[in-house]
Amino acid sequence: MDEAQQRTPGIWMTELQCLQVLDQLQVAHVFKPEGGKIMLTTSAAAGGETLSVTEFKGRSVSSIADLEDRKRDIEENAFASMMEGQLPTGSDRALQVRYLKRDDQLTPEEEEEKRKLLRDISKELLRQRSIVGAMNYLQIHFKELLPRLAQREVPLEVSVRRADGTKLRWTKGIKSAALFCLKESLKPINGGKSHLDVCREFLAHYAIDGEEDYSPDQLHRNMQQIVLLDRPQ
Repeated sequence: MDEAQQRTPGIWMTELQCLQVLDQLQVAHVFKPEGGKIMLTTSAAAGGETLSVTEFKGRSVSSIADLEDRKRDIEENAFASMMEGQLPTGSDRALQVRYLKRDDQLTPEEEEEKRKLLRDISKELLRQRSIVGAMNYLQIHFKELLPRLAQREVPLEVSVRRADGTKLRWTKGIKSAALFCLKESLKPINGGKSHLDVCREFLAHYAIDGEEDYSPDQLHRNMQQIVLLDRPQ
């Protein structure tokens, strides 16, 4: 069996499927600070973000729970108009009540709507479960995936634009700049440099949009805060 199709016991996803999910999420970078968590940086057109694998997985787990609740509501016909009736309470009195329709009480339009809603939810559940599977696979096989992840990386330079004809303007914010410097510091070519040196080199080439006077020391402190926050408690 092809290596890309081999499955890890307990995890249904393959390496190829994991990488396909990363592509769908527009994950541009995957890295792990020393002593920290595996991090993912997305490069969506509407604005990227950097989150840990655990945070990505947590989002999907929460979405799955919400979707399952919504699915139960639809299966019980909570989306449709309700029926009205009277409940006898004695002494010739009745209580006006409203209740959910049975399937055989749905209108043809409501039946069609129910099928569509369940179809859409099933599709989104599959997507969210795929994300959870990909994050699980990534956590278990991170070291083995490193060569493949390096091949598919999108240069972060796509997120910058030329400023004043000299420096490039960094448009993704301070946190993204600190994460980029942290990632650069992990490369073998920068093994002899301190984190502060990496920050100096970054700011020699880039101007952070809206923070043109941001200093290497400030950027270095942001890097240190990220490492401390990502250390297992």
